[in-house]
Amino acid sequence: MVMQQANRREQLKAVTAGLEKARTILEGTRPATWVFTGDTVVQGAGQTGAGRTFSEHFGDHLRNKLRRLLDVVINTGVPKSRADNFLKTLDWRVTRFAPEVVFLMIGSADAAAGPTGRTHFREVLNEIVDALAKTKTALILQTPPTARPDHWTDATDLPAYVEIVREVADARDVAGIDHWSLFEDRLAQAEAEPDWWSSGGQLPNVRGHVELARQIVEALSR
Repeated sequence: MVMQQANRREQLKAVTAGLEKARTILEGTRPATWVFTGDTVVQGAGQTGAGRTFSEHFGDHLRNKLRRLLDVVINTGVPKSRADNFLKTLDWRVTRFAPEVVFLMIGSADAAAGPTGRTHFREVLNEIVDALAKTKTALILQTPPTARPDHWTDATDLPAYVEIVREVADARDVAGIDHWSLFEDRLAQAEAEPDWWSSGGQLPNVRGHVELARQIVEALSR
């Protein structure tokens, strides 16, 4: 039991780095690999048209603003991907790239299961954290952004799943970027509602992806 607890502590050290490890990388000169993964928002399917996704904007920031010309940014988001599927394909979508940092946004597709799926989602998310803790990758969990305000009631059980992501990040000492709360905060401060969503009101459009990228850059700049 003592050995198991020691192993658990060692695994957790690998994920506590999170934002701090990412910041350290940005302060250095060694090239790094960054993987953005998760479900529909990450993949950007049909949301941005010919525009760029937030991971592409982040890549531009690395190369053009920070002059990190050899950094590699990989997007392995899959539309409507659930946590179960992500865990099964973890090696193909993440670990084979041996990334220094992984940004994971998941939960939107899982929320379709409603209240009865919450416990399972929490369990699988913890399994994902365990799996990545065995690597040298720094994990950063991202909550999905909010829907357009007039579609909040259409978000079904998503707020509960967003809360699970927050709770797992907190309980496991994993770094996180709470896009849901940041979107709400920006909306509260705006004089007029920003044009951040696609026509359905549920997913961020090309301008919403710019906002997501800005939030990531800000989180890594503190």
